[in-house]
Amino acid sequence: MAQQFDQELLDRVDSLSPDELLAFKQVCPMDLKHYMGVQRAWIEDDIYFLGCELRCKPSAAQIAERILTGRQSRRFRAYYAMRYPDKVSCPESMLVMH
Repeated sequence: MAQQFDQELLDRVDSLSPDELLAFKQVCPMDLKHYMGVQRAWIEDDIYFLGCELRCKPSAAQIAERILTGRQSRRFRAYYAMRYPDKVSCPESMLVMH
């Protein structure tokens, strides 16, 4: 896998309520290249885990469904803001992060 994601931080993100995750909607990365690199690794890992769940390589439709119907993008924004607080501008999210 492309990157090791901090399990303790992922557990913290997963414990957030839907309303708390929505607070990260306004996360604004200040270093877009870094954000996109971490996001790409996140998506690659998620596709890998989807394949493990399905026990086969997921189709493009299955991947799209996972991305569009899941809460992965909100989880990622929360993870990124908590993991790299110095690389984001998101005043609404700062309250949840502490």
